[in-house]
Amino acid sequence: MTTAAGLQNYLQDTIVALSTPMGKGALAVIRISGSKAFQSLIPYFRAKKQDQILQIADLQKKERLFGFIKDREKIIDEVIISPYKAPHSYTGEDVLEISCHCNPFIIREIIHLILKTGRIAKPGEFTQRAFFNNRIDLTRAEAVGDLLNARTEYAHRAALSQLEGSLYKKIARLLEELTSYRIELELEIDFSDQELPEIDPNSLKQKLVSLAAELQELLATGKEGLIIREGLKVCLTGAPNVGKSSLFNYLLAANRAIVTATPGTTRDYLEESLSINGYLVKLYDTAGLRETAEEVEVIGIARTRELLEQADRIVYIEDGEPGENGFREVIEQKDRGMVIRVLNKADILSKEKIDEYTEAGFIISSAKTGEGIDELKELLTAGMTIDGETIESGILSNIRQIEAVEKCLKGVENGLRSLDERLGFEFTAFDLKEASAALEEIIGKITTDDMLNRIFADFCIGK
Repeated sequence: MTTAAGLQNYLQDTIVALSTPMGKGALAVIRISGSKAFQSLIPYFRAKKQDQILQIADLQKKERLFGFIKDREKIIDEVIISPYKAPHSYTGEDVLEISCHCNPFIIREIIHLILKTGRIAKPGEFTQRAFFNNRIDLTRAEAVGDLLNARTEYAHRAALSQLEGSLYKKIARLLEELTSYRIELELEIDFSDQELPEIDPNSLKQKLVSLAAELQELLATGKEGLIIREGLKVCLTGAPNVGKSSLFNYLLAANRAIVTATPGTTRDYLEESLSINGYLVKLYDTAGLRETAEEVEVIGIARTRELLEQADRIVYIEDGEPGENGFREVIEQKDRGMVIRVLNKADILSKEKIDEYTEAGFIISSAKTGEGIDELKELLTAGMTIDGETIESGILSNIRQIEAVEKCLKGVENGLRSLDERLGFEFTAFDLKEASAALEEIIGKITTDDMLNRIFADFCIGK
């Protein structure tokens, strides 16, 4: 449980940060939040018409104000002030947003003035305060970070859906069900001498079986939810000089990897990201698999093997030449659903060779002409089953959420076992309490300072 001291530590200071990217541009937004947000600006702002010092009452009207920020008599910039009075703000506190010209010198000068009564915000602290002030739950807080980092259509839709509360509503409903079953059990335990309706174990069992099925269905969204959020890991592998780097470059539509006729050119893996069919794909070009005594190449091959173990999809490439087949037996040990076999250099191969590989189940491709590339892209995302409707109904999108649902499911299954073994309702109630606690972790009813720090550490400073 988050401590009162930890909560107070986050809420007692007035914080300031730049909320837009640093650099040259038309406008920048500086955000201030805290109990002294309004006071921190008053000594430095002059309304353009009246040229008089601002009053707190002026800011509490929730009207934008146009004027100058001055340090004594020196004008720093012409700005627009947007006040948001607590609790009707992003953080739930008094918030000021200063729209100034996007010049690094101006931004530094304004922030320097605010730091006389406040401090620089920590990464994600504005959103963290919104969570502490009950403006958003923890799933929505995580969605803010996901939305900022979304690079594809599905990642954007998933983050936006979670920000709108799709996952929260689903978890809250499951939690309400669990709570109602726990209340029944605890009433039975505590008031067994009263004339209360007896619990039907078979009826309760059916309810828990149904709940477990819903949890399993939600858990099934986790693997693809992670891929949507973090990217589908695709590893290009095969013997040296079969055209892995050429395919890598063609998929990226850029000359990212060095391509030569010399085997073993790629010593270490290259990583790039692209969007395929709305999904983020992390593409890895790896060192060719072969027996070698060359030290650097040996290290590269070892890293290739590590990537093969971590990959969501493996694109195994051959070029029809006799000799090394890139340790084909290693690839064939993998789940067939994750391996796509490709015959490259089709533009220079005979019809007989192409027919042979087609019959063996290879995609026929050419990094020179583009043949087979569209088919390869389709196969890379063919196993993805989450559609827009599922995304909008609420899916799991990170390891924390997945682990919490797994704990909840385990608690429900333990509850079913205690009913089957007739251990007593007190055991079932305990198991369901554990299950409830796991769901409460997801939405932030029960959490720890360490967990919160990890969640918000990846946010930008001004969010």
